[in-house]
Parts: sequence; C-alpha cells; structure tokens
Amino acid sequence: MGTNGIRRLNRYREIVSLLVKHGFGYIVQEIGLTDTLTMKERLMADFKQGNAQEMGCRLRNLLEELGPTFIKLGQLLSIRSDLLPVEVIKELELLQDNVNQVPVNEIKEKIQLEFGSEVEDVFIRFNERPVGSASIGQVHEAVLPNDQKVMVKVQRPKIKETVYADLGILKDLSMMMENHYDWAEHYHITDLMDELAESIKNELDYMEEGRNTETIQLQFENQKGIKVPEIYWDFTTDEILTMERIDGLKITGIQQLNLTQEEKRQIANLLVESFITQILREGFFHGDPHPGNILYIPDTKQLGFIDLGQIGRLSSRKRYDVTTLMIGLMNEDTDLIVKAMYRLTYVPSSVDDKQFYDDIDRIRKKFSHTPLGELNFGLTINELFSCAHNHQIYIPTDFMMLGKTLITLEGIVSKIDPSLSLLELAKPYGQQLLVERYNPIKFGKRLLNDAEDMTESVIKIPSQIEEVLQKASEGDLKVKISVHELDDIFTKIDRLSNKFSFSLTLLAFSIVVLGLIVGATFGTNTILTSIHALEIGFIIAFLMFLWIIYSIIKTGRF
Repeated sequence: MGTNGIRRLNRYREIVSLLVKHGFGYIVQEIGLTDTLTMKERLMADFKQGNAQEMGCRLRNLLEELGPTFIKLGQLLSIRSDLLPVEVIKELELLQDNVNQVPVNEIKEKIQLEFGSEVEDVFIRFNERPVGSASIGQVHEAVLPNDQKVMVKVQRPKIKETVYADLGILKDLSMMMENHYDWAEHYHITDLMDELAESIKNELDYMEEGRNTETIQLQFENQKGIKVPEIYWDFTTDEILTMERIDGLKITGIQQLNLTQEEKRQIANLLVESFITQILREGFFHGDPHPGNILYIPDTKQLGFIDLGQIGRLSSRKRYDVTTLMIGLMNEDTDLIVKAMYRLTYVPSSVDDKQFYDDIDRIRKKFSHTPLGELNFGLTINELFSCAHNHQIYIPTDFMMLGKTLITLEGIVSKIDPSLSLLELAKPYGQQLLVERYNPIKFGKRLLNDAEDMTESVIKIPSQIEEVLQKASEGDLKVKISVHELDDIFTKIDRLSNKFSFSLTLLAFSIVVLGLIVGATFGTNTILTSIHALEIGFIIAFLMFLWIIYSIIKTGRF
C-alpha cells in the first residue's frame, strides 16, 4: 500500500471514529466499516449504544466479583490509557481492594505456621482488628518485643493457589484472543498478560516488597525529608511482612493543617524532587503513588512512602530517553520529543515518519502557547500516548506506568496547591539533569560504553555469519517475515511469473505464425490449407495472445 493509500485509510479511520464519537456508530455498523476501528474505538462504539459510565461500572463490579486476580488485573490495566477508553480507565481506577476481612483466628494460624510460635510469643501486642483488608493481604497493628510499633501484613490463606490458577486461565484466554483477533495480536495481548502476571506475582512475594522498600530507603539515606519504613526481617517471610509503623496524614490531607503558601510549596518541591531522584537518577520508583501511599508527618515535616509492592524500573538508556522527553517538552523541541518517543516505544516499519512527526509537532504547538505554570502535564502525556496509539506504535508497560505515576503526581501537587504546576516545579531539576548530561566526564563515559558495545557487536559478527551459513548448509535456516513483507514478496513473485508467462506466450505465438507462413510458402497441399488454416490459426493464436496479455494487465502486477 502506497503513502496515498495509507493516508486514505487513516482518513477513513478518522471519519469512522468521529462518527462513533458523536453517536452515529449505528451508521458505521450498518455499512460494514466496523473493522476500520481499533479495539479502543470499538469499545467506545459499544459504550455509545448505552450509558458509558454504567457500562464501565458494570465492568468494575464484574472484576471485583471475579476476585483478587482480576481486581489486580483491572488496577494494572488502568494505566493503559493507550488501549482503553477514558470511561473504562476512570472506572478501573475506582477498583477497591477492600474485601471481606479474614477471621482473626485464620490470621493467627497463618502467623503460627510461618513463625512456628503463637502470636503472643511473636508480638507483645497484636491488634485483632485489621486496619486494612485487601484482596491479597490484611494489615494489623502490632508491637515487637523491643516495643517498636509495627504494621504486619499477612497474606490471605490459599491466595497464591487462587491467583496462579487465574493467571493460567488468563494466559490461555490471551492466546486464544491472539489466534482469533488481529487487534489482539497487534497489541501483543499475550505479552501484556505476561507483564501483568509478573507484576501480580511480585506482589505475592512479601520478601520482594521488603527488598523494594529497602532499595527506596537507600535512595534517600542522605535526604532527611523522606521517611521510608524499616523492614524487620526477623519477623518477615514470603507471606508475612513486618515494617515500621509511620504515623502521618494522607498527602492530600495537609489542607487540614494551617500551612502557609511557602510551606505548601516546600512540600510539593520535596515530593517532585523525590520522584525525579527515583525515576531519572535511580530508575527505581514507587509504581503506585496514590495519596494513601504517600504520608505527610507534621512533627518532622517529612514525606513517608509506604506500600511498595508495585515498583517501576527504568534502565540507564530509558532514563536517558525519558530525560530527553522531559527536556523536549520543557524546551518545546519537537525533534527531541520524537526521538525520545521512538526510543521508548516499539515502532513498526509501516509507520509514516513524516506524519508522526507532524502530529507530535501539532501537540507541541498546542501546548507551547500555554505558560509553563499552567501546562497540564498529564493531558500532554495522554495526547502523546494517543498519538502513538493512532500510528499503531506499541507502548511498553513500564513506560505506561511511568506516565501514570507522573499524572498521579501532578494530581497530588494540584491538590496541595492548585497554583502549583508539576512541570514548573520540575524545570530546575530538568535543567540540572541537562547540565549533568553534557558533563565532559559523564559524556566521555557514555561514549566509552557505546564504543565497548559496538566493539562487542563487531567481534560477534564472524561467529554470527558462521552460524547462519552453517544453518543454511544444513537446511535449518529460518526466516521471519511479517505479513506486510509477505504481501510484498508475493506481489514481486506474481510480477516475475507474469513476465515469464508473457515471454513464453509471445514465443509460442511467434512459432505458430512462423510455421503457418512456412507452410503457406512451400504450398503444401493439406486439409488445413484447403480450409484456410493460416488465417484461422493466426486469428486463434492472436486472440489467445490478447487474452493472456489482458489477464496479466488486469492483475496490475507486471
């Protein structure tokens, strides 16, 4: 398909999408253009037929009733604004972990099973009334033998068996969907489910959550303004996590305090700086920073981070690209934004680079006229994700988690003080990162690392060529071809075969004509000459020749 064909198809999709958006989805369905819609647009079309909020609410209720695995699945899918309509996202964000409490005798049995001792022998005080009951675990207040106040998270009995069984079913369903639906294969549903499954399994391992907590704690060991709970390993197992109790307010609850504008700005600055450190310096960040997981401690004027079961990770290369993206947004540089988007996502070869650049530039211009302090960073990120989605660019879950984290962070900052802006607060740190990026020593280290990688790749080339040749000689060489490339190959084969057929037909026609001419010249008296075989044979051969030429031209592949 040529460039004009792609643009025409994109325009078709745009028209169909707008018909659905404005309530004319029935026209799309009647004339058979539903296949031009993406999964997200089809969901929107279904919602337009009824009440979108009601449909989203029903989906949320369904997931809650299906149990813990599906609740976690819904919560993790709520970060995929590139796949699901905003109505669905909003409902999934409301998914609650609050479920029926586990009877305290079962909690005590679990503690006894894990530690080999009665609850009274492990803790000098244990509050039988839970402070929170979630789909995977239940939290109780307790006191250690050294009088340290702690929070004890106890995993629900047999929850692992239930979750692992559900994950197996989801894996099967995702594979079935990819086998039956092109859109499921395009969006890598199986890979997405694998990522979600890995995330849920990590949340089931309380030792992993303990290690995450200590990693975040080490990030801020020299930052007195951040408090991360200490983990008590002697009282922690795979299914029980004991951590220091932090007494504080929800971060959004500081409005109850009589704080000055300057004090609010200091809190917001501390929050932004802490996440800049986690995301861009360390590449290891709190993946679920909703207001309930970030506390403000009035007595010490600290921020407390809790519930670190969900963690986002960024490699050094991705941190570099995320920094490029933020600098591009701050400096209104389309080239930097596009470069970062290409490096952070999976871009298919069929993408129209110029059109994608123009769309990103349009988004950049749209927000360039907005003062930095008034710029809605969350809206900008969503626009970038939507643009990538429209060009069939796949966005990895870790990047989506980062986007969701920044959007949540922006919401918290605006609740602390509506006059504050995330990008405005982040700009000084962005400029500092820009200076550090071009620091001669760090720049030299990056060049050295790149040179080492390139040298390693060059060294591997001979062995890789030898391996390919060996497989080719053994007839075991496999070539992976995409559907788009396969179509191009078939087209070229058709053209070659048509040209070959044309040559053979022309040769045969020439031989027939030559034979007839020779026969007529020597005047051989046969039955054929008596019935004007020359004229008849010529006409038949000529008509066959025309028919073959017409058939070849009709295919358009000559």
